[in-house]
Amino acid sequence: MLEERKFQLPGLTLAAREWGNRNGRPVIFLHGWLDNAGSFDRLVPLLENCHSLAVDSAGHGLSTNRSADSTYNIWQEVGDIVHIADQMGWEQFTLAGHSRGANVATLIAGTFPERVNKLVLIEGGVATIGNTEDAPENLAQSFRDRVKLAQRSGRIFANRDEAIAGRRDGWSMLSEEAAEILAARSLRQVKEGFQWQFDQRLKGKSEFLLTHDQLRAFVSRVSVPVLLFLAQDSPIQSMPFFEDIISGFIHLEKIVVPGGHHLHLEGAQTLIAERIGAFFAP
Repeated sequence: MLEERKFQLPGLTLAAREWGNRNGRPVIFLHGWLDNAGSFDRLVPLLENCHSLAVDSAGHGLSTNRSADSTYNIWQEVGDIVHIADQMGWEQFTLAGHSRGANVATLIAGTFPERVNKLVLIEGGVATIGNTEDAPENLAQSFRDRVKLAQRSGRIFANRDEAIAGRRDGWSMLSEEAAEILAARSLRQVKEGFQWQFDQRLKGKSEFLLTHDQLRAFVSRVSVPVLLFLAQDSPIQSMPFFEDIISGFIHLEKIVVPGGHHLHLEGAQTLIAERIGAFFAP
């Protein structure tokens, strides 16, 4: 049975979709940048014996925005998800993430390795790497972005069809059907038309980017099995140092699947579910 949930965190309310076997494996699903929990609507129902919780990250979907003086550094979500797991009463749980959500999942598993028993990464797992010498300018740019983006509310489309087309052809190209799924939690009708609802500050630069050595340190603390799905048309594998960073996982299985960046939402969900089911088997 599908249920909408709300979690009260310090200064923040996070929304989530909960469904599956309440006595099954606890799994928390984390979506990608500017997506929402609907990203897993096609995958999660195919997973048997799982108690699944797909979370709208702060500033996305039905969750609230971070406070006006905050930004959206990736590591802030580590605490968010641990808070949710605590409220669910899950001392141990599995993490599954797509794109930015996969990057967050890696940080959580490295920060609290005793809490995470398995890790599923879809088109991600390695955050953008920063250089030490660039840190001062990154911090300055983050401040400039925060001031500029706080004054923006986002593009308004004349009608719903234009809004769907805008997401389909936008920052990470999707099929129209996939855009419709995400629209259920993020597209709003406003006075002038239709608008995709997410905090514009998500487009700003992070205050700091983790360095290569820092990311390797997080990965080295992940001793549990890791299942990584990459799309044949993946933009992820070309990221600098991606292969080097993931080689630090002690138990890594990598699978290349036909499709693009949102493969779990655009036709490969059955294959992915089958491989996850085998991965979750005792």
